[in-house]
Amino acid sequence: MSFTKLLLSTRWFSKKFNQGEPLQTSAGSNTVSASIIPRPRFDELPLKKGHPKGSAWGLWGDHDERGTLNLITEDVVRAASAEFIQGIVVNLNLPLDVPLKPMNPRRKPCAHNLIAKGHANDDELDFNTQSSSHWDGLRHFPYSESKQFYNGVVQDEISSSHKIGIQNIAEKPIVTRGVLLDWYAYAQRKGLPHRPFTNQAITLEELLEVAQEQRVTFRRGDILVIRTGWTAAYSRLSDAEKKRLGGRDDRASCGVEATEAVIRWHWEQEFSAVASDTVAYEAWPSPKPWGVCMHEVFLSGWGMPIGECWDLEGLSETCRKLGRWTFMLTSQPLNLPGGVASPPNATAIF
Repeated sequence: MSFTKLLLSTRWFSKKFNQGEPLQTSAGSNTVSASIIPRPRFDELPLKKGHPKGSAWGLWGDHDERGTLNLITEDVVRAASAEFIQGIVVNLNLPLDVPLKPMNPRRKPCAHNLIAKGHANDDELDFNTQSSSHWDGLRHFPYSESKQFYNGVVQDEISSSHKIGIQNIAEKPIVTRGVLLDWYAYAQRKGLPHRPFTNQAITLEELLEVAQEQRVTFRRGDILVIRTGWTAAYSRLSDAEKKRLGGRDDRASCGVEATEAVIRWHWEQEFSAVASDTVAYEAWPSPKPWGVCMHEVFLSGWGMPIGECWDLEGLSETCRKLGRWTFMLTSQPLNLPGGVASPPNATAIF
């Protein structure tokens, strides 16, 4: 796109928002292609007066249900598929019964019932979709003050419809480039403290240094994956320690700091989603240094899924052996209409 066309497109975009008009493509859709409209600057958020802090409601259309996943265009998928041809496949999912006892006391562990039928076998599963590796979907966490979810959806709509459910990801599965920032390996090299079961914060400066050391750059539509070492530390606990850790009142865990600078950086990199091996991605409980936590802004402000409790140990080892930290990432969540969350069924391909 030429500078002139880009400028005209930006002016059209701003005019539409100032007038409160829906953005439409030539086909009349109320969802706008990522290739048509340049994203506003972080300082222009929220896009309309009265919207929650940091939100981008209406950017993809007032009735959009995919949020930042709209950044994964056909060009993004083609670029990712052309880059990785070695044929190495890495699983990114913990077993459904890990953690042994979910960190949140209101979440049940996975129960597997084998049904012997004499001539064959069936089985049944009973589990909370956020008890092991999972995506937080857009129905999970609203803005605390307004109680509004992505694009202004409220709880009555959540309870009475399938709006912004996990099926929106399942019906168009995720295929894009993933980028691993191996903060845990970096912390070990630097001799930094590692307190995974506290809300130790990973700073933006540390993430930028990891990216520089790994020589990675980011592209629109990437999924940022951060290894904090939480699952590595958890795996070394005894069963008794794991049971004591699960269901704690504070549920503290390490993660990325939720400062304005870090949230701004995530927006400017144009990530389609984020994921980590810890239980909340951000340091939890969040001290909310910007007045809101990442869950509020990412999920309900931008419509950006958050992956939690992913198994990144094999990914870290493969990246180190290959000397590369980018890969194709595929994810096929459960096609559950109105679902809040889902196991990611995520795979890294080199």
